[in-house]
Amino acid sequence: MANTSPASPSAASSPLKSVALIMLGLFVGGMLFVLGLSSGVMLTQPGAPLEHVAASFVNSGNSEASTASDAAASTGRIDQVLVNDVLRRLRTQWYGDMPSSSALTDGAIRGMVNSLGDPFTQYVEPKLAKIMEQDINGTFEGIGASLRSTKTGAVQIVRVFKNSPAEKAGVLANDIIESVDGRNVTGMGTSEVAALVRGPKGTAVKLMLRRADKPRAFEIVVTRGEIIIPLVTSKMVGKNQDVGYVSLFDFSAQAGRQLKEEVQVLLDKKPKALIFDLRDNPGGLLSQAAEVGDLFLKKGIFVIERDYKGVMKTTETTDAGAAQDIPLVVLVNGGSASAAEIVAGAIQDTGRGKLFGELTFGKGSVQSPQTLSNGGQLRVTIEHWFTPNDHGIHGVGIQPDYTVVADAVVAADAAPADVQLDAAVQYLETGAPPANATPAPAKK
Repeated sequence: MANTSPASPSAASSPLKSVALIMLGLFVGGMLFVLGLSSGVMLTQPGAPLEHVAASFVNSGNSEASTASDAAASTGRIDQVLVNDVLRRLRTQWYGDMPSSSALTDGAIRGMVNSLGDPFTQYVEPKLAKIMEQDINGTFEGIGASLRSTKTGAVQIVRVFKNSPAEKAGVLANDIIESVDGRNVTGMGTSEVAALVRGPKGTAVKLMLRRADKPRAFEIVVTRGEIIIPLVTSKMVGKNQDVGYVSLFDFSAQAGRQLKEEVQVLLDKKPKALIFDLRDNPGGLLSQAAEVGDLFLKKGIFVIERDYKGVMKTTETTDAGAAQDIPLVVLVNGGSASAAEIVAGAIQDTGRGKLFGELTFGKGSVQSPQTLSNGGQLRVTIEHWFTPNDHGIHGVGIQPDYTVVADAVVAADAAPADVQLDAAVQYLETGAPPANATPAPAKK
């Protein structure tokens, strides 16, 4: 979910400075901290952290600076004598301006966290941590759109929320943002652009946009508002419009409530079956995964968690869900991650429904977000999770019951076909999968 911001110009103006920051990142921050979308822009990506409720920050570091290198290595503590020596040499010999204290600290923490080799244990800088906290809560103040970085490095709007300030001002999906309030955003990451676009409701932001059907860039002024992130879409599908379809964008704090409301609307239409779309859902809160699972599953084990000591605990579903008996198909793909995989895995293991689509992302770890004294966050992998039948999916993913590969090429003048959705509809209407649906190999 996080997108790291580029270094400041002073810190990134030469390869030597980059090397120096890496050195400082590996050493300095250790003595400071040992433990510790939405432009309205949704900043999501496959494998977004699956979070428990934030744990309290505990500093278990040792402030003494007399540990020898070998002793430090054997105990996992920082050799502060060596750190201070490196820092002194850089300050007295380096040809360049030293970065600010906050930049050194951020670089140091990133270096220490990166040395773990776990992409999901992350340091989130204060500005981005605030944005991510708003996203996971499901509300923010901004314009109501989602962003992504293109292959060329541009920042593109990929989704405009219905009835949002962005929609009312004429912002469209696929618009490229060139500047925000006159500031050129070329080369910036999505998190930086999101921070520029967000702001208090009632205030205005000027966006310079580039659109494919216009010869030159143009400006749109958007008045920010309070945005409740729309997480759910639904409709009736099938030849007779008798199959309910519902998709879930992510597992932020409003997910369970919004999904229950929308599923009930569908159930009131008396559908013969349901399709639950978790494609490109990057995950979110474990609590919301359990709430969503409870909607579809009968009483039983929902997910198994184990910490690094092997201590196991389980989360169970109840018999309270409104959609526990209706025939069900779940759509997944390589962007289905974390909490989305927990729900899909439980539905598959319990035989509650069939999975159609493609192999999922494979994120089977749980992170605890911990707020640091600078306002940043340390997201620490504390557990791995397993499906009800005790299958681990970390780095492996979940194989759907029927693999249906999405169309890679669509004619320019044709509406994109959704072959995965079509396959699910055919299966639910006829009881047989289409020819383009390959059944998974039998489990041994």
